[in-house]
Amino acid sequence: MNAQDDVEPFEGDDRQYSPTRLSGWLQEVNGPDRIRPEQHTRAQLADLSPRALLIYNDNRAVWHANIGPIDTPQLLDLHTELHEIVESNRQDGDKTKPAALLDAYPGLGKSTAVRAYGRKLFREKITLRGETTPSGDRRVPVIYIALSVNTQIRGLNAAICRFYGLPVTGDADTLAERAVDAVLSMRTAVFIIDDIHFLAGANTNSIRMSNQLKYLANERFQR
Repeated sequence: MNAQDDVEPFEGDDRQYSPTRLSGWLQEVNGPDRIRPEQHTRAQLADLSPRALLIYNDNRAVWHANIGPIDTPQLLDLHTELHEIVESNRQDGDKTKPAALLDAYPGLGKSTAVRAYGRKLFREKITLRGETTPSGDRRVPVIYIALSVNTQIRGLNAAICRFYGLPVTGDADTLAERAVDAVLSMRTAVFIIDDIHFLAGANTNSIRMSNQLKYLANERFQR
């Protein structure tokens, strides 16, 4: 028997999921905080076995790759502004709902910052209202979707349905109805739409896309 057969497998703390799916978003929202690896001196590292050193370095690599987000003044200011907009989004169903658009150069952490706010808001709403709705459905107060290049109206509606794990068959109107039903039953209050600049905006289509977003924002509370 090989000596390595008795060694317990080491899976590490890599977390592979897609936040654009409900199961992955729940994992991101509810996942436990990572524990920072203990710092070793050179002498301590030299005393580690080859396998123990591999495990130590693997834990360090995962830790450093997933540090943050760091609560900088800019991040805290952004979260404060988002909080004000979301908390003002309490109008009845016959009124227009506010929205926020975050724009900046690539690589500055827009998605990271907004998702961090989304996770915080999700936890707060669950703490306040519970994990299930009065009808017994799972409560999903915040959803996260990411768009791909040249997304059309149907693609936007399909992305929302895909997040909830719903079928993505049918035309744009069918998908919109399906998405709205899920939003209402799961009491979703906030949409985080990443890479919204990918929405197809040629000619009159930009107006149609704008109207579609307005429809989704307003229709969800009018039934």
